[in-house]
Amino acid sequence: MEHVKKDTAAQHTDLTTMKTEVITLTKENATQETRLAASETEVMNLKMETAAQESELTAVKTRLEATETEVVNLEKEITEQPKVAFSAALPNSGYIEAGGTELNLVFDKTFTNVGQAYSSITGFFTAPVKGVYYFRFTVVDILSSRYMYIRMYKNGEQVMQLFEHDTDGQYTYLSSGVTLQLEVGDVVNMRIPPSYRLYSSDNRNIFSGFLLFLL
Repeated sequence: MEHVKKDTAAQHTDLTTMKTEVITLTKENATQETRLAASETEVMNLKMETAAQESELTAVKTRLEATETEVVNLEKEITEQPKVAFSAALPNSGYIEAGGTELNLVFDKTFTNVGQAYSSITGFFTAPVKGVYYFRFTVVDILSSRYMYIRMYKNGEQVMQLFEHDTDGQYTYLSSGVTLQLEVGDVVNMRIPPSYRLYSSDNRNIFSGFLLFLL
């Protein structure tokens, strides 16, 4: 009988030990599950960060490609844009006088004529492309109780007129400039009114122009 009691007590002890081990294993399993869940969450966060970084990298690549395309287009535009510029002087022939009609001035001493838009034969500048152009001129006369006049025309219509009066018998200059929007084929030239004159020597009378930008 005593032997049976001892066996029962031992079994009870073993059962208690097993319960303790089960509880311990359950706790360890719960801990591992918690760690696993944390690891899975960390992996998910890393995947999200990686996806965000890939998205940002794609956006950067897209911006870079757009910038490279813009640079190429700008270089192409600069290379292909027509280059137009001229500067010419009246012949050094002393007095150039208009008779009873307006005199078209021919600045036949060409210093620069990039694009060949200015004619030293007719005195006309002809716009080769649609754009905004800048023109400037300087003319001179020796005035002694008289006036000097100069006019600029676009397609036969007067753009500006300048005049000066002096009595000292010395060189008197007129100089100005204007920005004009021109279509292809528009012409610009300089004239002096009937009965007026200029004095031309040492390249004092200059007519110049150049293309600012296309339209």
